[in-house]
Amino acid sequence: MGVTPGGSPGIARSRGHFRRIPFHCNKGYCIIDFMTEYRFTEYFEKEVLRKRPYLKKEWCVRVVQNPIRVEPQEHNRFRFWGEIEELGGRVLRVITLLDKRTIHNAFPDRGFTP
Repeated sequence: MGVTPGGSPGIARSRGHFRRIPFHCNKGYCIIDFMTEYRFTEYFEKEVLRKRPYLKKEWCVRVVQNPIRVEPQEHNRFRFWGEIEELGGRVLRVITLLDKRTIHNAFPDRGFTP
């Protein structure tokens, strides 16, 4: 079994804290599965991905984990902004529910100003 970045099997360091994260090891390499920490609403799965098929869930998770800016939104939601190199450096806005782990909407934000 390999060792995660936190230094021991099954434990990964994230933002200064240790937490148990599922991971898979194969031939000395470990892949940490951050996607299991995040959920997606039915709206996101059925509507957002249909309307914006170029979006990837991994990008949304990356924005929530490393945002340029975060702010609360009405109806117990949060807005996260992050730059996505794969979108030509454009900024992606990701909307989550109150838990900040359930992704509800995402779209390139042409009007973003830092």
